[in-house]
Amino acid sequence: MSGKRAASLMAKQAAAGALACLMAFSALALASCSGGGSERVHLLVKVPRTGHDVVFDDEIVYADQVIRLMADEFCKTPEGSNVDIEVEVFEQNQYDSAVEDSFDTPKSPDVLYGDYFNISTYIHTGRVVSLDDVVSDEVRNDVFDYLWDMSTVEGKVYMMPYLLRQNVLAYNKDLFRQAGLEEYIQDGKIASWSLEDWTSVLDTLAERLPSGAFPMMMYAASSQGDTHTMTLLRSAGSSFFDESGHFSLSTPEGVAALDWIQGGVSRGWFPPHAENLEIEDCSSLFREGQLAVYMVNNASVSRYGDTVGLVNFPGPDERGCATVFVSGFEVFDNGDARKVQAAKDFLSFVYGNEELLSYAAGTLPASKSVSDAYSDQIPYFDLFQENSDNVVDFTGSNPDTRAVRDIFYQCIHELLMGNTTPEQAAERIDRECNEAIDAGVAASVLHE
Repeated sequence: MSGKRAASLMAKQAAAGALACLMAFSALALASCSGGGSERVHLLVKVPRTGHDVVFDDEIVYADQVIRLMADEFCKTPEGSNVDIEVEVFEQNQYDSAVEDSFDTPKSPDVLYGDYFNISTYIHTGRVVSLDDVVSDEVRNDVFDYLWDMSTVEGKVYMMPYLLRQNVLAYNKDLFRQAGLEEYIQDGKIASWSLEDWTSVLDTLAERLPSGAFPMMMYAASSQGDTHTMTLLRSAGSSFFDESGHFSLSTPEGVAALDWIQGGVSRGWFPPHAENLEIEDCSSLFREGQLAVYMVNNASVSRYGDTVGLVNFPGPDERGCATVFVSGFEVFDNGDARKVQAAKDFLSFVYGNEELLSYAAGTLPASKSVSDAYSDQIPYFDLFQENSDNVVDFTGSNPDTRAVRDIFYQCIHELLMGNTTPEQAAERIDRECNEAIDAGVAASVLHE
């Protein structure tokens, strides 16, 4: 967006602010417009507390700020003139209490913004409506095809992609230099190391790092961040899922990867008692220079400047692998057809407004036109785009990701403690996680 266009939109926002009715309590906002008669439609939009960067607006630091901006702009349109939009923020670990636990109450969301791997579960409650009538030919052509594939269940679109973040690993260059690992430091690229290289690097770090510093992240106190552990389980060549989307770790490659992780405990690769750590504990260690390898994505890597290098997760081939987290919207049917239509109108407005779509420019935008317009301003854009061929799926065909994750992290917890063998861990993950997948499939109900 040019400076003039950005200034124009900010001016519009200021005008919209004069018209908006804002609720005066924490984490809630109400956008409304005058006129439009007495029978107004109230929409509740829920969004998890999520950091958000925009290349042309330093004042945007959270995703809900963008949602409020969208709401204010929509209220000035004929379709939105009779709509009040309330934006409610919830914590990242409270998806179920914010969404499914609120069904059939006044706090049930009409629109949800969040990460696909969290919100896709709700499609199978029968509450999430198809958005095929929102996806015009123009919108479909503007969004990358593989994102529509991720947004579709049984041939219908249930989620609208807005942005994505690609996850790789970062290494602390200074700690690598201290350990004599300069040969692995590569600037301006996302490197890939063989499993043998990874083992040598981690052993060297364990031997040579100063006291209080550790080679690599590991955690299993909760399901938070477990998708990165799942990605590590491809390190010995496992595909992780079989062709039906079920877990498939009881193979030589799957067991070898579990053995590689468990062996890292005795070899000093991880912080002590990693089974009791959260991902945020490892994030803090990395920020403080006490952890040599940690997960980053294209949006977070900028905060480290030139202090880190990038490398793919060890994977089934020499290229390694990465993952993608997509964020977007869902619409819920709470028994009021007017609300459903207003929610669809809201999304149709957003996806038809290039200025609002451009607020995804800070991560990797879902919009091709926004990507083209801002690729030279988005940090590391070309680097991560070139790495997209190495992205792997970490959800399979799972209709209930959180149920599976609640099982998976406990299996890793026991593995790190030494209470189970790699073979036993593989068998339990396959059996219990696949039972959860099958239960989710059996219970799945799609909106009619």
